[in-house]
Amino acid sequence: MKNPFLSVSDIDQTEYLTPRVSLNRAVIAKLPLRGVEDEIEGKPFKDIFSTPLIVRDIRATLKRYGLSTEGIPDSELPKLVDEGLRSENARKRQMAEQIARRFGRRLGLLLLMLRTGERENRLARDDWDDACWEFWKQLDAVILTGGLASGMLGRRFKEYIHSIFDSAGVRCYRIRLCDNASYLGVMGLAQRLMKDGEAGLVLDLGHTRFKRAAVRMADGEIGGFMPMTSLPSLYTGEHYTDEQERYTDAVNLHRHIVRTIVSSFKEASQNTQLSGTVLISVANYVRNGVLNTERGGFSKLSLLGGNYASLLSEELSSELHREISVRLVHDSTASAVYFDDEDNAVCITLGTAFGVGFPDTKL
Repeated sequence: MKNPFLSVSDIDQTEYLTPRVSLNRAVIAKLPLRGVEDEIEGKPFKDIFSTPLIVRDIRATLKRYGLSTEGIPDSELPKLVDEGLRSENARKRQMAEQIARRFGRRLGLLLLMLRTGERENRLARDDWDDACWEFWKQLDAVILTGGLASGMLGRRFKEYIHSIFDSAGVRCYRIRLCDNASYLGVMGLAQRLMKDGEAGLVLDLGHTRFKRAAVRMADGEIGGFMPMTSLPSLYTGEHYTDEQERYTDAVNLHRHIVRTIVSSFKEASQNTQLSGTVLISVANYVRNGVLNTERGGFSKLSLLGGNYASLLSEELSSELHREISVRLVHDSTASAVYFDDEDNAVCITLGTAFGVGFPDTKL
């Protein structure tokens, strides 16, 4: 079935994900199964399942159990749940199970809603036509990635998803989990876009961290993977009081990106000879190097010029004194294409918000 969420570039026939694929705007107007998590009815997906929501729930649950979270950063809290699910301490294990059950059921209900596509939920998503709902209905596999999908927590989520579908009497998607998913976008881009025998710099620019690696391809596979320390994302906010403030942050973000790439290129070049192609996955619905102007913290970079990939290429060429060509790819697409062994599948990243990509996207 033709994927209604992909469009084709008229320049090079490359496929691009359109913003309407976003799951964060979907609303559960009608629960596909009652008696499980009824309080989520009427809410959008972004208010039902996300890392920030889970972090808040972890802090509240730990407080009820008399366990302090003082001094523990948000990024470390999901690890406490994972450790709790493995713990021999019954109290910690019970706490962790409560959180895994609550959000595992919610995830199951979200996927069940997409599978069943009931009329009330279709009407609540006015930018999806019947082809969009039928596409979700006929998919075979759902690949869950991101920190929340790894370890014991991911396994519990998978169990609860199956439980929800079983209770509803609906055939479940085949759920695939992925541990150690930190560099999926980097590896996906390298596999799909780098030439055999070539070594290149690949980056994943997210809202929390910038991940970096030098990758070498050999015999059609990743033959060398040299990760570098990830760096904090800066200036990736989305909400501003005026356009001048947004423009100022766009300039600062751009400078941070350029500094990161230049220092990464110089660092990686000490150990290997890099090609002039820099591959970047970015949290934005980018098309032909042009960023989506409205969504996410990277959209403000569109204020600096029409084609951000070209702008980066020119500036990096000047900074590094050699010709540099930048290729920008939507981050969830970059992760998804790593799973090119999967047919009729979708890759969902469980992060700050839901990310969606398709393994068979033609890059």
